[in-house]
Amino acid sequence: MRVFVIPVTRTQWGLHCHPINVVPTRMTRWALTASDRWSKWAVYPRDTWRGKIYAYGERLMDRIDYKEYFLKEVPTKSEGAMVNRVDIVAPALLNETEIISGLRSLAQKQEPHHGRWMKYCCYMLPISSLFTLVPVIPNFPFFYNLFRVYSHYKARHGAQHLLHLLDRGAYQVTFDPELNSWYEGAMSQRLDTPDSRTLPGNESTNSRQPGYSSTSRSPDESDQSTIDCGDPLLEELPLITDNDISRMAAHFQLPHLESTIRRARHQIIAGLSKSKPQK
Repeated sequence: MRVFVIPVTRTQWGLHCHPINVVPTRMTRWALTASDRWSKWAVYPRDTWRGKIYAYGERLMDRIDYKEYFLKEVPTKSEGAMVNRVDIVAPALLNETEIISGLRSLAQKQEPHHGRWMKYCCYMLPISSLFTLVPVIPNFPFFYNLFRVYSHYKARHGAQHLLHLLDRGAYQVTFDPELNSWYEGAMSQRLDTPDSRTLPGNESTNSRQPGYSSTSRSPDESDQSTIDCGDPLLEELPLITDNDISRMAAHFQLPHLESTIRRARHQIIAGLSKSKPQK
């Protein structure tokens, strides 16, 4: 399997796992079927009750920690019986020791967290099942709790498998040349920016946005850096934009990478905005 480490800021990373040679378990196949049925609700107009429920459910999904989404992508030991090494792809902005230390720390921290919350969600299943008494409307609280049980289960076992591979030394870190060129451009632009806390998209029209050195952006390309932020000044400057993430996904030919890294970027920026000291 491959793990992509994409720095959003110098100290916080978006993560994506692309599993290879994975045999899904019965539980995973059931979850994929349920996800496929849920995605079909996207076609309903937003003013219908199905459309409103789908929109609200998607907002709930976006609030789930991006690190949980990453660990869910890591196959469990039963799914990844043929996985004997993890190939880690990252820019040279990070060093190998920093990457392995960060991934190991993440797995060690998140494994007990998801184990604990999996139990809490199991405790809530009998209570949420009482909503079946409401006629006509499906029992969405029960289904959501069931989804959270599965999500925490997958994330917990994904963390265990990732930690197992790292502890065995079964990994190979590769610094991708194209990623290197993007981040070299981002860092050089950061040094040239008078106020290093100004987000891309808020500079003057004569300044280039950081994050992509080989292709210039058109003025009408929108950057969603200010999503959930309000104030455009942050303590750390994001190194990549949503457009960069789209280009990375196209470069690696992994469409799912775009959604996972984009979600991580938005959550990280929102977190930086909330932690910014008030003036």
